[in-house]
Amino acid sequence: MAQSPAKNNKSVNKSMEFVAKKRRSIVTFSFVICLIAVAAIGGYYQVMKHQKMQSEVKTPTTELEKLIAKDLEIGYPETPTEVMKLWGRINQCIYNTSMSDEEFSDLFHQLRAMYSSDLLDANPEEKHLEKFKAEVEQFQSDKKKVVSYNAETGASVRYKTINDRECAYITISYFMNTGGRAYAKSYQDFILVKQNDRWKVFGFKEGSEEPATKGEVTGEG
Repeated sequence: MAQSPAKNNKSVNKSMEFVAKKRRSIVTFSFVICLIAVAAIGGYYQVMKHQKMQSEVKTPTTELEKLIAKDLEIGYPETPTEVMKLWGRINQCIYNTSMSDEEFSDLFHQLRAMYSSDLLDANPEEKHLEKFKAEVEQFQSDKKKVVSYNAETGASVRYKTINDRECAYITISYFMNTGGRAYAKSYQDFILVKQNDRWKVFGFKEGSEEPATKGEVTGEG
């Protein structure tokens, strides 16, 4: 028996609805897959970009690079002796090493980071840099070299309270090659002041200088 036109139309309509739903499902599925693919590609790109940036960051290897990279805001020396050790280390690098103007300026500012506010005020940056650079150039022109340095420790460091300020008196000594086979030992006397819980250089002066033997300087017998 032949179906009525109404039943045929209902069947056709259901078939068309089914096909339409299938198409919508396929389109939705494809769209979701595309979004996932885009997100995956974007994530991969970000990971690769981060890895590339990390590989491009140069790890400090030389003494010069290590001193420039040292963050004194989070790693400031805790005692007068440690301040003087870092002071000697930076000065040895500055006086012994050939470097660019930018590198010199970076190390110069590391030294000034150890100055008290009083000493900074007494030494305007521009004039200080000019004078210090001239001293280093003269030192290197004279073929001198800082071989080693030593900061006083323990009971040798004297503490006093002056005008309600904690102060520390400490001496640092340098062994130097003064040219050829000549050697000398020189001294610098420092006053450090406690400022914001950090020992800062309040003032210093050149002490005596005396001849030394190569054995004294190098530690050889």
